[in-house]
Formats: sequence, C-alpha cells, structure tokens
Amino acid sequence: MYTVKRPRVTTVSGFKKEIATMDVNEPVLVTQNGEPLYVVQDPAQYEAMQEQMAMLKMIALAEKDVRAGRVVSRDELFKGLAEELGADDDLN
Repeated sequence: MYTVKRPRVTTVSGFKKEIATMDVNEPVLVTQNGEPLYVVQDPAQYEAMQEQMAMLKMIALAEKDVRAGRVVSRDELFKGLAEELGADDDLN
C-alpha cells in the first residue's frame, strides 16, 4: 500500500533562521501559532507535482468519457485521423 510521506514541519521563526541553508528536496510545512501557513518545496518537485496532477485530470476526464459512452473503435480512430491528415494510405 502506498503511504503519503509527511512533510518536515518548522515554525516561521525556524524557517527564517534556516532559509539560506534549508534542504527543500522534500516539502517543508511552515507553521505559525501551530497552524499551517506555507509549504515550501524545490521548484523541480513542484513542476513534477503539477505534471502529475495534470495527468490525473486527463485520466479522470477519459474515465468520464468512457462511462458516458464517448468512445470510438481503433478503426474509427485511424479512419478519422487519415481524413484529418488528408492521407490516402491506410493507417492500419
């Protein structure tokens, strides 16, 4: 089973002291008065997370299309692509 790794937690004052040397290879949760305030993470991690979320959204949309019956066969797909591209060759 997959478990979500908890981020490292620090306070605003701790964050201010460590900011120049802080390792953000893993997300860092910054709290103020015991409440979450910010999550700080490496830009590459953030970008990867955004790409993963976009992929999950596409999968969810595809599943919704399948449930709604908005599907085509392989042959219909290739025929439509050939028509769009103006191809005379059979793509099969």
